[in-house]
Amino acid sequence: SFLENNPDMSRLRKKQQLFFDTYDVDSVCSLEGLLSIPVDEGEEANPMHMVDAIKDCLTEVYKEAHNEDAPIWKQMEDLLLEADVVKQPDASNDVTGDVQNETELVNFQRKILPIDALDLGLKSFQEQKLFNAAGKKKQHLIVCASLVDKVPNLAGLARTCEIFSARTLVMPNLLVKKQDDFKSISASANDWIDMEECKEDDLLSWLYKKRSEGYSIVGLEQTASSKCLTKMEFPEKTVLLLGKEKEGIPIEFLSAVDQCIEIPQLGIIRSLNVHVSGAISIWEYTKQMMQKKKIS
Repeated sequence: SFLENNPDMSRLRKKQQLFFDTYDVDSVCSLEGLLSIPVDEGEEANPMHMVDAIKDCLTEVYKEAHNEDAPIWKQMEDLLLEADVVKQPDASNDVTGDVQNETELVNFQRKILPIDALDLGLKSFQEQKLFNAAGKKKQHLIVCASLVDKVPNLAGLARTCEIFSARTLVMPNLLVKKQDDFKSISASANDWIDMEECKEDDLLSWLYKKRSEGYSIVGLEQTASSKCLTKMEFPEKTVLLLGKEKEGIPIEFLSAVDQCIEIPQLGIIRSLNVHVSGAISIWEYTKQMMQKKKIS
């Protein structure tokens, strides 16, 4: 039949088979699987790190309940509580009343311990996300590749972002990182860097959001007002916006760009591959940040 003999249908079946072979229904339908669903525009789902933070919190509370050494934050809390009790002057001679008040205070502290542990666990996890797998602090550089659709270019950018410790790589579809060619070219970089999904339709609002967070939007595009890369002084908090493979950055997104930059060229061909252009710009940003640290 047509569906059996057509080569396009055959390739489609192979891709679908690979998806269903790796789709674990039991894990997806579990609590952890449900909470690992990426956050949508309505912010209805929780990210995976929430599950990890809850696990760490419950582990600490369990250890404390079984007379193991309390966490450092709990020991400090107890010391502060004891110091506060010592500082309080005797308001009356009613010893029974003082004991009762102190007991109520301790009970109140015990009731809020799990919430405190979870809150501190989340803060600790957020601090860990500021460092890469090598223990180096991540740079305040976000590489936005929402307009890039070719897998080899996205994989190359992922590898470059990991090497130079970029904060985040933004892609049009996070499912790309599951493809074999992406894993091969990125050299497992997708396991070590933070990736965020932002489709082209949502890109303009995303760029304005980043500007409101204090980021400068730098577009890699040849325009009449583009600044040469060698003369560009990158702000520390930078979003590097990359254009499409052939068309570059569409004009509707240039309104959200603070500065366009271009790479000086000496040959006849007037454009570089988007991954190569991105890698050169990422290195220039990194070099400037390294020089600033040496001066300071």
